[in-house]
Amino acid sequence: MRVAYGKVGQAGLWGAVLGAAGWSAYAAAEVVFASLLFGFTRPYAVFRPWHWQLTGVLLMGYLVVGAAAGALSGLAVFGLSRMGQVRKDSPAVLEAAAALTLAGAVVWNTAANAMGLTGAIPVLIAAVVYVLLLLVELRSDVWSERFGMLTNPWVIAGVLLGVEQVADLMDMASGQQLGGNIGLAVHLLEGALIVLIAAAVWLGRKLRPGMPAVRWAGGTLALGVLLIGSMEAMGMARPAAATVVAQSAAAPAPAGARPNVLVIVMDTVRADHLSLYGYERDTSPNLKALAQDSVVYTRAQSAADITLTSHASLFTGMYPSWHGAYCKEPDAAYGRPVQKDVPTLAELLRAQGYTTLGVAANLYMRSAFGLDRGFQEFRIERPVPLLSDENRCQLRRQMRRLLNLAIDTAQFDRLNSNAEEIDDQFLTTLDGRLQAAGQAPFFGFINYMDAHFPYIPPSPWDRKFPGKSSTLSKDTLEADQYVIAKGETIPAEYQPYCISQYDGGIAFIDAQIGRIVAGLKQRGLYDNTMIVVTSDHGEAFGERHNVEHGNSPYQNLLHVALLVKYPKGAHTGRVESPVSLIDVAPTVLQQTGAAVPGTMQGRSLLDASGPAQIFSETFHCQVIQSVACDGCGARAVVAWPYKYIAFLQGRRQLFNIESDPNENRELSGTMAAEVSDLGQAVTAWGKTIPKQSVQQMKLSPDEMKRLKSLGYVGGGK
Repeated sequence: MRVAYGKVGQAGLWGAVLGAAGWSAYAAAEVVFASLLFGFTRPYAVFRPWHWQLTGVLLMGYLVVGAAAGALSGLAVFGLSRMGQVRKDSPAVLEAAAALTLAGAVVWNTAANAMGLTGAIPVLIAAVVYVLLLLVELRSDVWSERFGMLTNPWVIAGVLLGVEQVADLMDMASGQQLGGNIGLAVHLLEGALIVLIAAAVWLGRKLRPGMPAVRWAGGTLALGVLLIGSMEAMGMARPAAATVVAQSAAAPAPAGARPNVLVIVMDTVRADHLSLYGYERDTSPNLKALAQDSVVYTRAQSAADITLTSHASLFTGMYPSWHGAYCKEPDAAYGRPVQKDVPTLAELLRAQGYTTLGVAANLYMRSAFGLDRGFQEFRIERPVPLLSDENRCQLRRQMRRLLNLAIDTAQFDRLNSNAEEIDDQFLTTLDGRLQAAGQAPFFGFINYMDAHFPYIPPSPWDRKFPGKSSTLSKDTLEADQYVIAKGETIPAEYQPYCISQYDGGIAFIDAQIGRIVAGLKQRGLYDNTMIVVTSDHGEAFGERHNVEHGNSPYQNLLHVALLVKYPKGAHTGRVESPVSLIDVAPTVLQQTGAAVPGTMQGRSLLDASGPAQIFSETFHCQVIQSVACDGCGARAVVAWPYKYIAFLQGRRQLFNIESDPNENRELSGTMAAEVSDLGQAVTAWGKTIPKQSVQQMKLSPDEMKRLKSLGYVGGGK
């Protein structure tokens, strides 16, 4: 078919068709590189229904933008052909012009937005080469034939995205603390790119003359429409949520039966953002209801300020320097596993005949760090992310920004299973375990991450509290975080947005805890189940120029929630004396009739005497650090109402956290006696720390990427 360039409208129309076809080809290739390869090669990765829905939205965006860009290129070709600057009467001209808009967009995106990121320079070089090839093709029939299918948008997409992936893998191979052989993967991908280029040239010379642009465009458009329809169908085919009503209610536990145990961790939830603890926003109505049957510990302290270390203390009843699961450069910059000779709560209960199951959202829970030891079944599925976090050369990040002008794209940044999905998995797994285990009691563990950065609760929880701005995204917030950490003024939009979404995430978690409680009641398990609800650490929103967590020993990270519903409602009320998360494990063992090993430093929460001093530790981890304390580690002790902090760099601080819970008034200059006494206590405690064996924590490139996506790698989030 020959295009009549005498009609400007026809040139624009065919340009739009070819542009839509070319851009949808690139979009389809991104689905493969950014989604399918991730999903099929990463452990734990699953495709959630919302993934396909959002992918369908992205593909539609590419079609629209491609059509617009192609129409403009067609009009440009019409004008240039009249001036003799491009070839005339050749369908390949419009095809090349449309493809030029795609290659040009990659050049612009990489040069303007991604030069400091992995793979940027190789992608930029490849994209510039393609721009030059397409410009040559616009002017030369001879070279157009010689290129074959090399300048076809499908091939362009495969080459550019493949180059980016090769560069990314090579960068990961040069990193530290890596295990696994990725050299073979690099060579295989390089070989595939060479084969693709050679085949495009050789086969293209044979096939292209008989494949008019209109036929290619129609086929590509049909494929794009098919992809969009498939993505939407997958999204709409979401299975019904697991019901909280059991198929048949379990029989009530016989008198004297050992209690079930359920430990729920609200990852990253600070106590002062719970209405249960007096927060002005109603973030925790279900916890308030559960508190009627429970003991609320108002002054609970975490043993650490980061997920791995705090969970390890929760599971072992030990302080970090004893169980060994903490960051330690250079051999374990991203964290050591729990010492192999340290028993975990799940191991101890399983040895007592308990059936053990866990469902977690945080990837730090995986077996590489030992936190799943003792669990017969431990599920830690992660949804395939829509946006690649390890590099940002792909156009879909820019496409997301365009879409954000018309729709709310916050869910594009989701990195973990949400609380509703966690509940579905837990209730289904629990039913299976109960059926298989008969009368054996269960020990269950749940970890929710909906209050974790990048703070993206689902609708309607994202609008529950004022402050959300549809123009902000994870990329914007990350840029703000580096500004804050440098000691500069906190951007005006940062705190209102983050806190509104953080509080919405907490409220969403609270609703799902209510769903779990209802599920236990429907199954006849509630009365004889010990339910522990806590958080591993808190979160910073710019206080002292700190953001997120893993970087300071202050109360916004260490003061956590702790609520315990004892079996059969044996104890209720509020406890004002300080307690530690290391006290949870010995309390559970006491309630189940199991022996408490001598390795545990925690005491039963029901022990009226309680410890006079409670310790916490922070370590230098690969997270954003404030310029005021880059690399700081610290030990802190609470001897109510005072809290003393000894930074490993030598600085000392004292606060009265009863009258000054936000630690704004430093007292070390006026209370020498307290400083001396607590300083000696920390020093004496530190002298009892056992010498840890060196554990070099090997991480595969994939594992490091997954930690990076959570903000725990590379010094930033």
